[in-house]
Formats: sequence, C-alpha cells, structure tokens
Amino acid sequence: MSLQISGLRVGYRRREVLRGLDLTVARGAVLGLLGPNGSGKSTLIKTIARIVQPTAGELRWEETDLTQLSRRDLAKVVAYVPQSIDVSFSQNVREAVLLGRTPHFGSRPRRSDWERVDEAIRQLGLTDLVDRHTAELSGGQAQRVLIARALAQEPQILLLDEPTSALDLRYQLQTLHLAHQIAVERG
Repeated sequence: MSLQISGLRVGYRRREVLRGLDLTVARGAVLGLLGPNGSGKSTLIKTIARIVQPTAGELRWEETDLTQLSRRDLAKVVAYVPQSIDVSFSQNVREAVLLGRTPHFGSRPRRSDWERVDEAIRQLGLTDLVDRHTAELSGGQAQRVLIARALAQEPQILLLDEPTSALDLRYQLQTLHLAHQIAVERG
C-alpha cells in the first residue's frame, strides 16, 4: 500500500519543472522534500493534490488512479495545506476547521463530524481560539487552523507545504511531532 508516482512530468506553459519523476512512498511514511527555491517541491505537492495537472505520468494511491477521482472523492484521500492562504473570511475557528469535513457529509454535519473537528482543534492547541474569527488570527495561528482543517478531513495522504514556516519554535516542533504521530497511528 503506497503512493506511487511514475514518469511524472509537470510544467507551467513552456517551462517543464518536473521530468520523469518516479517516487514510491509507503503508507505510514513521513517524507520531507528538500531543495532550493524553484526546484519543484511545491509543484509536486500541488500535482498530487490535483491543483496542477501533470503533462505525463501516473499518480496512484494503492490501486486508485488519483487523476480519475472526482473532487469529492479525492478530498477523502488527499488533504493539502498550502504555504499560505488568505483566511480573512468571516468564520470562527471551529467553522473553518469544519470545512475539512465537507467531503464526508451531505447538507449538514453530523455529531461525528463535529467530534472530529473538536479533536483536530485540540491536537493543534486551538481550543482557546475556537470562537475567534479567522481574520483576527496571527499568521501562525491561521496556519495551525489550516492544519487542523486538513486533519479533520481524515485523509489517507496529508500534504503539508512548508507547514512550519509561520510557526514559532514551540508549534514547529509540535506540528512535526503530530505529523509523525498521525503517520504512525493512522498509517
């Protein structure tokens, strides 16, 4: 069981960023991508999340072709936390984290959805902020809300693009530890 990428080619207009990339990541593994700015790290992550479309190659999770999934089904498999995002919309933290559950419920969240939201909020140390509007948060707090939203989504693949860049040292260590813990516990 794994994420399998083979022959992946991705580009922007006429500039190819990734050429013939092959990669296998086992279930439960934590993988860090290191490299200079502009080397394609974010492009790879966005391609797995299907924000960027490959020009060639395969993206498979276990036996599933990720490029063939509907957006809703993809959201049950892959959660993506970008480097930065505008969280100035008028929602409180709990409502913002609930957005991660939308692939799992119809018109209204169930009790189990709210329980998962509250667990993600607790895991990211956001309990004291649940009633605050996202527009009132610091950059680090907003980043933790985005990570909590992704955790509430209960994905099989969690993609974090520079997840600690806006966090102070305490939350950097907590976030990295949590990512490792989730990988071990949930595979």
